[in-house]
Amino acid sequence: MEYYWYKRPTSSAPKAVTGGIKAQNKKGAFGQTWWGKLWITTLENFDIGERITRGKSYARKGQVTDLVITAKKGVAAKVQGSRVRPYKVSITLTPYTKGEKVLLEYKLTSKQIYIAQLLSGEMPENLERVLKTAGLSLFPGKYNDLTTTCSCPDYSNPCKHIAAVFYLMAEAFDQDPFLLFTLRGIDKEEFLKKIGYKRQSTGGDEISALPEPLPSDHGTFWGYTPSPDPPFIHTSPTIHASMAKRLGAIPYWRSSQNFIESMEKTYARASLYAEKVIDLQTAEQEKIALKSAD
Repeated sequence: MEYYWYKRPTSSAPKAVTGGIKAQNKKGAFGQTWWGKLWITTLENFDIGERITRGKSYARKGQVTDLVITAKKGVAAKVQGSRVRPYKVSITLTPYTKGEKVLLEYKLTSKQIYIAQLLSGEMPENLERVLKTAGLSLFPGKYNDLTTTCSCPDYSNPCKHIAAVFYLMAEAFDQDPFLLFTLRGIDKEEFLKKIGYKRQSTGGDEISALPEPLPSDHGTFWGYTPSPDPPFIHTSPTIHASMAKRLGAIPYWRSSQNFIESMEKTYARASLYAEKVIDLQTAEQEKIALKSAD
């Protein structure tokens, strides 16, 4: 008697995700900045065939549900596949040694513009060349410099889940180039403290003064005076969402609508509302002035 082994076929289509991290890029090459593009180009040039490109559709569909980059653990992500629970993805890049960290500190502080550009979301154009000349690699030199794992049953590495995270990492680097150093084991806050960068303190060492008793009269408390304030001259801004346009789209914008366009509409509505409030307050002040005159 012959026996035949049969395995029920399973669907490889990923389960739909609500609120996943959708790539800003809808078609074409990933990465908007030179360093984001170079990250993807570097990975695609490794001798791993076309496996790296399998994650593009996953990145664009929003199958990645979580992505965190830290100096201690590298990249920790979750990617929703065909199973009920998302797969866990881990990506680390060979960290800098103690001596390399000291050298990096020296190179980044050799010119003040380097730190200023990094903190403003820009990677200095010649920094990669400067670091490479000093023997520091900003990007992986070979795929084995990366340690990648995924909890999916796929035997290939990188699988499409890891590849999807790779592409979203490019967009994360676009927004914050310092994450490239974070991937190398450099904690941003610790690094800034080490080079002497200090944030403004909230004054925790100051002795707080005793609170003054609240006045019983509400007019005194609110600083109310019968004489009206001078009229407030207001004009609607000619350009809405100027700050949002300057900063660019936020990382991992989870909406089918364009971030800048959405912010423009929100700012315009806020301006109209503010004008109405100001007009009402001005009219109220005029009434008070007339009563005082009588």
